[in-house]
Amino acid sequence: MSGVDKKEPATKIATMNRRTFFLLTGAGSTALLGSPRHNALGWPPQRRPRGAGRLRFELDESRRWSLWYIGEGSPVPLIQNATLGAWIADRFVTLGDLEYSTVGSRRPPGGDAVVVRGQAGGVFLEAELFAGSLAVAPRATVNLTIYPDRDLPSIKGVRFFQAPGAELMPGSGDLVVLVNSSHSNAGAHLTTLPLPPDGPDLTSHGALGLTREGRALALAFDADDPGAGKVILSSAGLEALSEWAPSRPLRPDGDTSRLQLCYHPDGDGVDALRALFVPTSQIDQERLAAAAAPTGWSSGRKLRASLSEADVIGHADFCAEHFDPRYLRVIELGDGYQRAAGDWETNERFAQGHRWLTDQIHGRRLQAALWLAPFVVSERCGIPTAHPDWLVRNVEDNAPAVLETREDWGGRLYALDGAHPAARKWLFDLAHRVVHEWGYDCITLDRLDLASAAGSHYGGLTPAEACGLGLAAVRDGAGSDAFLLGGDADLQHAAGFVNGMRIGPDTDTGWAGTQESARAIALRSFYHRGVWLNEPAAVTIGPPLSLAEAQLWTSIVALSGNVTMLSDELMTLDPDRVALLARALPVAPTPGRPIGAARREAVAGGRPAKVWIAEGAPHWWTVVLANWEDEATPQSVPLSSLGLTGARFTAYDVWRGTPLPDLTQALTAKLDPHTCITVGIRPAAARPLVIGTTRHVVQGAVDVVDETWNADTRTLRARATNLDRRAYSLTIAVPKGMRPATCKADVPCSMRRLETGHVVLEWAAGGDGSDVAWAVTFRRVVTPKKP
Repeated sequence: MSGVDKKEPATKIATMNRRTFFLLTGAGSTALLGSPRHNALGWPPQRRPRGAGRLRFELDESRRWSLWYIGEGSPVPLIQNATLGAWIADRFVTLGDLEYSTVGSRRPPGGDAVVVRGQAGGVFLEAELFAGSLAVAPRATVNLTIYPDRDLPSIKGVRFFQAPGAELMPGSGDLVVLVNSSHSNAGAHLTTLPLPPDGPDLTSHGALGLTREGRALALAFDADDPGAGKVILSSAGLEALSEWAPSRPLRPDGDTSRLQLCYHPDGDGVDALRALFVPTSQIDQERLAAAAAPTGWSSGRKLRASLSEADVIGHADFCAEHFDPRYLRVIELGDGYQRAAGDWETNERFAQGHRWLTDQIHGRRLQAALWLAPFVVSERCGIPTAHPDWLVRNVEDNAPAVLETREDWGGRLYALDGAHPAARKWLFDLAHRVVHEWGYDCITLDRLDLASAAGSHYGGLTPAEACGLGLAAVRDGAGSDAFLLGGDADLQHAAGFVNGMRIGPDTDTGWAGTQESARAIALRSFYHRGVWLNEPAAVTIGPPLSLAEAQLWTSIVALSGNVTMLSDELMTLDPDRVALLARALPVAPTPGRPIGAARREAVAGGRPAKVWIAEGAPHWWTVVLANWEDEATPQSVPLSSLGLTGARFTAYDVWRGTPLPDLTQALTAKLDPHTCITVGIRPAAARPLVIGTTRHVVQGAVDVVDETWNADTRTLRARATNLDRRAYSLTIAVPKGMRPATCKADVPCSMRRLETGHVVLEWAAGGDGSDVAWAVTFRRVVTPKKP
């Protein structure tokens, strides 16, 4: 490779050939310059993380880039011969087109970077190809920054690569693609490449996951990008680009688009995306891990046309009576209270106003939430007539863009332009009023797709930039203490402004809707506690769902650890359905994950993930095997595929509240249609240990702490926490040769021994929710030898 052009200026970074480039970006540099005691990646053998590898960039003579994974085996090609460039006015300028170009290297924190600089098309381009340090799932970024020369030409977008599907992680197996829909409520789906030559193109927005033969590559676009990041899938392959539509002049201080990548050598596209979305900041990781996921009731769609103060207060009373207010915290006033979109004061059905309602909710020791669509304004609210300059406009005629007509929202609807200073002031004041005057603790922000509505924006900004400015105004007005839950949003550009996000479509209350929500939870699980807290569609478990279907859905909701908002008319539910909901509260602090959600077998039929796992406490797992089919189906999952290694495990059927035979190789069950088995699993031990409780679906996550075994006194102790007024029991696995002798507890309990040798401790209903410390002492027994 020729390192510099003949006209290269004196300020060059380095003169390079292909070998030098390899040394700066890959294995060779430390192998040649470091101690011979280090391996090819520069790590002493005893310090190399198990299974870790790294990514490496290469450039060819035309400045096309390739990405490789360097692990313990042969190098793995991921993306080959990719052309990086930008549309400058009417010309596509690539790195190979640059004049006065230089190629060099940097060592930013956490890895190595190759930098290409040069001039073409009236601009300066700087590309940085960054490969992170050694990791089990290594990450990389491709940055392209465009600086003006003498003029400020219009930028139409950036292309990061265009490649046939066969050249992405080459292999003999199918390439499975996780396609992310344009907005949050639209969900995600799977497909395989190549697409049929006569079929339509597909577009994945904001993020993409690729899986082939048990290996995965994730792609995601930066939240601050001025364009919309997307990957277009066609019969010819994939094209990754940032689209600035409409195009806008280059900013005087330059613009940057960024593509992030992560390779997972032993996983699927969801696994790779989950690794990619882990925040690089330790502070952000801790903040998201510790964030409390709201739980509550929302009036939802059912009551929209008839919603009244009595409905909201009635559900607040029901929740206060039937659920512990420590765990079901929020009552949300949903769509139907407003006078019109843009006029968010209450209508005649809420004659006493917002402040009266929030005072009533707070008086029941609950929090109040409000649904609104802040970027939607209707002709009835008066803003389009009084302030037409605040609105997103048509590119063709510069007239305010009419989005749709809805009489229940006030007639013709328009989108506020977040790029306009006065519109931002209005958004700030609205959010401030909702929280600080009306008294709401949480706000559900719906129709956030209009924050990035296509069209002409004030100051010539792109829709993405207008979205960021508008959401920042809402965030600042609400304040840092308010919980903001986004919905129907541009996922890429909402990141950083909301605490939670709806990640699936509004669904019906039947089995088909349940499957759609479960699919969204699985395929978008990578966002959860990496960008925000996920919220699926509001949880409904009443009819027409059967009790078994409701148990399956409750299991998925509980293991996912998502924001949990109920939307059944709770007063009409049977008590057994209310009891199911109570076992999913509070949200488990450690979210579970789907297994194999984006592999080849998940494509056929479009079914949700069949296997879920959560580690509620160290080495205490809850596993769900789900049968989404319409006929009885045997299910089996090897324990090794769940990451469980060991000779023997205890098992507990969560919904039946009974112990199961010990597991050795696999968890196996034959499941009736639309059912599941939810199992608590712990490594078997030569001492008694708790294997399951009736407090929460996720075992070990909520109610068992300080479990200890005293071998001298043969006493098992623990403390039951976060209890409510329901009856409560726990099951103890007891090894052969031991029998229970006595039980002591803060609150009297009963103790019984099962034929299997397990011991069950039981407390009757009616407790006050206080912690209960208990201790069971065992005695040894001698089993007579058989003659």
